[in-house]
Amino acid sequence: MRRAVVLALAALAAFTTRIGSAHATDENSFITRCATCHQQNAQGLPGMYPPLADSIGNELRLKHGREYLIEVVLNGMAGSIEVKGTTYTGLMPEFSSLSDNEIAATLNQVLTKFNAGELPKDFTPITAAEVHTARARKIPAARMPNQRKSLMEELQKAHAADGVAK
Repeated sequence: MRRAVVLALAALAAFTTRIGSAHATDENSFITRCATCHQQNAQGLPGMYPPLADSIGNELRLKHGREYLIEVVLNGMAGSIEVKGTTYTGLMPEFSSLSDNEIAATLNQVLTKFNAGELPKDFTPITAAEVHTARARKIPAARMPNQRKSLMEELQKAHAADGVAK
């Protein structure tokens, strides 16, 4: 059974990578690249693919949060993470074949369309230059869950007093 799940995830990752390389405009970049796993409403699939809606905008309150979001798209993620009390064990493929502009546009669409209520007041869109800088770091997908855990702990500490942290 576990082998079948791993094979299914690998097939889905290959499919997602292939469709992710297709040209997409800013308006449909999420649908083209992310909705296969995270669903058109960005609510994800329980246990496999975490929600992106109302769950990642808060991360931009920290400089490292911007970097983390870019790194997840560039490098993918392998391993378990917890989002809003639910554990997800899926495989996100890397999208490093996309241009810096395409990655920035996709992230900005997810942030502004599905996370507007969580964005900091001083939010500025992610830039292609930020994506370009992140490419040099090449963080392995298996390290990304630990990166997220550290980021969540930092957010809890930074915003414990204002009640913003999730």
